[in-house]
Amino acid sequence: MPLRVLQIILPSDRHDDLCAILDDAKCDQRWITPLDNDLAMTSVVLQSESVEPITDTLRDKYDHTDCFRTILHDIEATYPPLPEPEEEPKPQNESDTEHNGWKTRFGRVSREELLEDIKDSAKVTHVFIIMVILATIVACVGLIKDSPEIIIGAMVIAPLLGPNTALALGTTLGDTKLMRSAIRSNILGLGTAIIVALLFGLLAAPDPLTLEITSRTAVDTGDIILALASGAAGVVAFTTGASATLVGVMVAVALLPPTAACGMLIGSGQPAEAAGAAVLAATNIVCINLSAAAILLAQGVRPTTWYEKGKAKKAITTALITWTIALSILAVLIVYFW
Repeated sequence: MPLRVLQIILPSDRHDDLCAILDDAKCDQRWITPLDNDLAMTSVVLQSESVEPITDTLRDKYDHTDCFRTILHDIEATYPPLPEPEEEPKPQNESDTEHNGWKTRFGRVSREELLEDIKDSAKVTHVFIIMVILATIVACVGLIKDSPEIIIGAMVIAPLLGPNTALALGTTLGDTKLMRSAIRSNILGLGTAIIVALLFGLLAAPDPLTLEITSRTAVDTGDIILALASGAAGVVAFTTGASATLVGVMVAVALLPPTAACGMLIGSGQPAEAAGAAVLAATNIVCINLSAAAILLAQGVRPTTWYEKGKAKKAITTALITWTIALSILAVLIVYFW
């Protein structure tokens, strides 16, 4: 489990009650640094799964305290190693259920860390557009050459990882600003990929009978299972601190290749095959977001205030119903038309 340093800045006279909170959370690895203006900084070394319950408790208690601030740092390694955490007792009440005592569910990283990792990657920037173009070119070359190795290269670039994960996270937290940013990035990213692939198809007509292309145009129910598993695995890896490359491969395996195939087949004048790739791409987008939202919900990712929780409950309910209906429609199309 990854380690973190949590730094807590408070007025010096609030130190005793802070120590009581940290003692209750069994945060023994901590040090106090006096600061100017009668402030003190307490640094705590802890498992990443323990960060969110502690920061939520601190926010509830000190949010209106002058100069209160928490700062989170990643740790590459520490010596001597931290002792193995004791097994937490089963939750006894509703407040414990949300965080399973002083740990998040399934050992995931904190909500704040997820947001920091995601929010910038959901924005439309020149770098994002360039990465989409490059990844699409690599995927198109791989499809034309019938080379799975080259297609994996496009997956490693993984430009659509951020927007899709951000959409699921924004929905789970009821964060409308993050959702709007993610939807805009997804639309522009997918649109750019389609245009680049279309131009590629005009210049180099792909053979629809190659294995890598037919696997993206002949859609069946197995592709639904693949997309659901891909989205779920990607989010589980992401929320437990896996590298972005690993998560990118998991998500891109079901998203970028069929999008590139659709654009190339449109450009080469093969609308029937392009329709199959489009259905697969749409199915994958729906499945990835459906499974990602479900996993985040199961992991106990929640907003902090009661008002935000109300918005989040409405947003996640609407999203799950919408994605489920969309998946049902696509499943009917796949069963009866492909």
